[in-house]
Amino acid sequence: MRKADFFVMSAIVMLAGCGGNGASEANASNAPSDAPTTEAAIPAPSEAAAATSDTTPVMPPPVPMPPAPPASDIGAPPPAPPVSSLTPEAMKGVKGARAVLLTWARALENRQFGTAWDQFGNPPASRAAFTKWWQRYRTITVSAPTGEMEGAAGSSYYTAPAIVTGETIEGKAFRLQGDVILRRVNDVDGATPAQLRWHIESADLKAAGS
Repeated sequence: MRKADFFVMSAIVMLAGCGGNGASEANASNAPSDAPTTEAAIPAPSEAAAATSDTTPVMPPPVPMPPAPPASDIGAPPPAPPVSSLTPEAMKGVKGARAVLLTWARALENRQFGTAWDQFGNPPASRAAFTKWWQRYRTITVSAPTGEMEGAAGSSYYTAPAIVTGETIEGKAFRLQGDVILRRVNDVDGATPAQLRWHIESADLKAAGS
């Protein structure tokens, strides 16, 4: 090859190399400045997007249950029919006698010993002694089934069997039973208001088996 041809070929190669680099740089310089790169094309999820993409279901808060009733209200004995709700005529009969009897029974069960003492016409002991005697029992349950009515010597009597059970303060079971006799004076001249009302005449309660 001649020297002239050699120099011509060398010049062509050099020009080709310079032209390629220039085109690349020109293309790079003509690219928009905000064109995303490969890493920037995939945006990182924001906190809000991450929260909305969570597919875990959100459970509602539990509904609070109503509180249980106090233990002292469970099994409480039903109240006795109030004496004041009876008519004067009804007070003279069995309903009046039963009202006084049940008032006595429920008062003992609720440890209202003064109220129980008030149901006697002639109490067997003083109020304090009566209360002290019944305080030996920690729990008291009174059963007083239907009794019988009878009249004698200007008075009416109502006799009902009663059973008293429960536990003593020491935790021992006890059982008392006997007749409770109620009395009222019939409408006779000279009778006092207290005599005209039903009251407990006696409560002959004894330990079972004695």
